[in-house]
Amino acid sequence: MFLIIRFKNLLWMALIFVLAGCAHYPVNPALDKIDLNSGYRYSVIRQMPRSDKPFVILAFSGGGMRAAAFSFGLLKELQKVKYTTARGEKRHLLDDVEIISSVSGGSFTSAYYTLFPDHFFTEFPDIFLHKNIEKELIMRLVNPYNWVRLASRDFSRIDLAEEYYNEKIFGKKTFGDLLLKPKGQAPFLVLNATDISITHRFEFTQDQFDLLCSDLSRVSIARGVAASSNFPVAFAPLTVNNYNQRNCGALPGWIEPAMSLDKNPDRRYFDALAAASYKDPDRRFCHLLDGGLSDNLGLRGPFQAITTTDSAWSILKQANLSKLNNLMVIAVNAKTTKHHDWDQTSKPPGIKDVLGVVTGGPMDDVSLDSVEMADNHFRYMKQLSNTVDACNQVLKRKCPGAEPVKNPIGTMFSFCELSFERVKDKCIRRYLQELPTSLTLDAKAVELLIVTAAQLLNQSDEFIKGMQELDPTWKPRTIIIPENLVTDICGHSKS
Repeated sequence: MFLIIRFKNLLWMALIFVLAGCAHYPVNPALDKIDLNSGYRYSVIRQMPRSDKPFVILAFSGGGMRAAAFSFGLLKELQKVKYTTARGEKRHLLDDVEIISSVSGGSFTSAYYTLFPDHFFTEFPDIFLHKNIEKELIMRLVNPYNWVRLASRDFSRIDLAEEYYNEKIFGKKTFGDLLLKPKGQAPFLVLNATDISITHRFEFTQDQFDLLCSDLSRVSIARGVAASSNFPVAFAPLTVNNYNQRNCGALPGWIEPAMSLDKNPDRRYFDALAAASYKDPDRRFCHLLDGGLSDNLGLRGPFQAITTTDSAWSILKQANLSKLNNLMVIAVNAKTTKHHDWDQTSKPPGIKDVLGVVTGGPMDDVSLDSVEMADNHFRYMKQLSNTVDACNQVLKRKCPGAEPVKNPIGTMFSFCELSFERVKDKCIRRYLQELPTSLTLDAKAVELLIVTAAQLLNQSDEFIKGMQELDPTWKPRTIIIPENLVTDICGHSKS
């Protein structure tokens, strides 16, 4: 009897070792040769921009379920924003969204909308916003079968989370499934993570994967979302294979001339260094964490695309070709401002509080920098355009018949940021600012986030100006937060 029990124990231990050895993260496949006319790229996904309709870019921030619901609220409101074109046609602004760049919690919303636009507004709340995703992940974590798999060095908690996202949220869809959609039907999705080896933004586009000699089309959407939302400490870094030894093609042409610090702006030089690093023979793998570590607002990629021709999906090129008459950027910033009582006692904050500051503080600073960069750039462009127009008026008055100065700015710009700081009601504002960064929220918080996004959009002066440049007759909607929500949250009805 003793021998039988011992044999069973040995058999069980052997099975554990076999299962642990088999557990492995999903490997991104290699690419034989770079083809700029195929793969998940902007030029393959979208039609050439048209000058008779706006070019709309959305940026969704991190912030867990809070960011996902806030972003959902923006998309829901954009569906209701209608305007009349110069030709007298009625259009929904949501149909003009060209690009969605997202980070962390916002990536769940952007990815689901891009995959399932026809069912998004009816399905996403039930499949994600009103689910306790954290509980679902914990249930998988405490499953003994997964303990064995997690013992493998090539399988970690983030791979377990990616499995759940893949099966339960994104229907096992890949980036290749996005390529099957008719060209121009869905916006170009840019999921942003952070390559922690070089502390640089890493985007799930074929142009990024070209640097790895890897084929993105067979990578699951869930893997991109998992990397983008891979919050440090809670999860281990997500691994991506680098096949640079295959020599599948040359680096993009802008990189070599940008490798001189003396001849280039610092940002361009360091971007070139980051891109070229993937050809280092010692870089066989990339390890990715939350996109918020390098850009918690999802604005860095669009900003580079708007201001340079280095970006693989450069928007500046389209502007230079006079393809953009109206560029609108709307950023959803779910950043919170916690109110602590640490300074009321001599006892220092605990480890959990310190980790929150260490991980969240730099993200908030990067977000602020991103907003200021975008806002300042658009203001500068407007000032430059207005200055040229003013000079031409003076020239026309003082020198009739003189050739006017050509205005180099042929695009109208508008930049709108939705953030909790802009909520006028003090009680509601504080409630939103103190929401946790988690993958579960109660229904009351989700509903408030959705209606607040709609309210902030319609109260934004920049958004209103941008819409009235499209259609002078357009007027914003009046959005009122439901009384029952105000009462539940603040304990009194709103006067």
